[in-house]
Amino acid sequence: MRASLGLRLFLTAAATTILALAATALVLNVLFRDYFEARVHDELDNYLLLLTGNIALDDEGALEIAPMFDQRFEQALSGYYWQIELEDAPPLLSPSFWAAPLELARPAQRGTIFYQDVMTGTGEPVSVASWIIELGEAEESRDILISVAMERKDIDVSVAGFASNTAIWLAILGLFLLAASAFTVRVGLKPLDRVRNELRRINAAQNRRLSNDYPSEVLPLVKEVNELLDQNDATLARVRVSAGNLAHGLKTPLTVLRGVLRKLELSGQAQMAAELGAEIDAMQHIVERELARSRDSHQKRSHTAVAPVAERLCAALRQQPAARHLQWTIDVPSTLAAPFDAYDLTELLGNLLDNAMKWTRTSVTILGGETGKTAFLSVVDDGPGIAEDKVEAALARGERLDAQNSGSGLGLHIVREMADSHGCTITLGASKAGGLEVRLTWALG
Repeated sequence: MRASLGLRLFLTAAATTILALAATALVLNVLFRDYFEARVHDELDNYLLLLTGNIALDDEGALEIAPMFDQRFEQALSGYYWQIELEDAPPLLSPSFWAAPLELARPAQRGTIFYQDVMTGTGEPVSVASWIIELGEAEESRDILISVAMERKDIDVSVAGFASNTAIWLAILGLFLLAASAFTVRVGLKPLDRVRNELRRINAAQNRRLSNDYPSEVLPLVKEVNELLDQNDATLARVRVSAGNLAHGLKTPLTVLRGVLRKLELSGQAQMAAELGAEIDAMQHIVERELARSRDSHQKRSHTAVAPVAERLCAALRQQPAARHLQWTIDVPSTLAAPFDAYDLTELLGNLLDNAMKWTRTSVTILGGETGKTAFLSVVDDGPGIAEDKVEAALARGERLDAQNSGSGLGLHIVREMADSHGCTITLGASKAGGLEVRLTWALG
């Protein structure tokens, strides 16, 4: 899964934040409910003790109950009730208690307060505190179950209100934390954006290495990248030396072959001399092309003005015997710059002009310009052109569409490789003059 690192970090932070807030809400609600339950139990304990102090047995063994100080026990359906059970006698109920007596479980032992939640006869939940005490002396002592009850409606409403308010404020806090997480991830990944920008400048030959002004966590990556760049430079240097050695090694054999060529020309064997000259030129072209490749380094993203290179090449090609009858036209704005250094642009445009010169009848035209966000450079001839089904073959390595024509079949293939390595697109199509138009396009900016 190719997910963004920033997205992964944000989703992880979001998941942990949501889980933490959910756990916080659960714990707060449990603690709040426990707090309310403790308060209710404390209040019931106080009322139970007050009620117990208001109870006595008269001389005949009947219960005497003094009124409670809290008048809610005297008001009907006030939500505060007491209930007293004397052995097998019917329960005694507070004036506030209009419903049937509560069905209560008895405490396990005397003097211990027992808490329970039950329903009244009207279906209202109540919390009850009960205990059993002994009244009277010796053989006349009697066990009495005393209970005090409070309706839970207000308690449950308060707990539910706390839960809803907690959920709302924790949701607001969650949104803030998610925004803070997104900001933190963005700031934390900022050094990686700097790495990317510096690599882009290195690719454009504006920098040589990544700087060391990075957080300690990113420095190992920076060190590895710089070591890779150093290794690349060392490899490129070795390739350049090897290519130079190859060129110097072939220089003497090519010189000898040109001497043989002159002897053939002087002996009147013009046809054989022409064929040998074509092959020597092809060998020289291949050597120069490989040298150009070896020099094509990180500076490949530099830009060079097209017009001066085109004028220099056309001036040189006009001097060749096979090109003296051709009309050369350059229609390129002076501001147009191609994404090649001067040597690469010369190599690329030279290949295109050499190819056009071999096939054209009367003229070769160089066109260039900008269209919106792209720029183009075209070489146009009025030769036979190329059929659409032969375009790929013309761009392939070593392919020659006409075996009778001289050449190695590498010209357009070299151009295609250079275009691809410099972010350009090459297309072949019919020109307005009926020949071939080879067009390079690249993005501006």
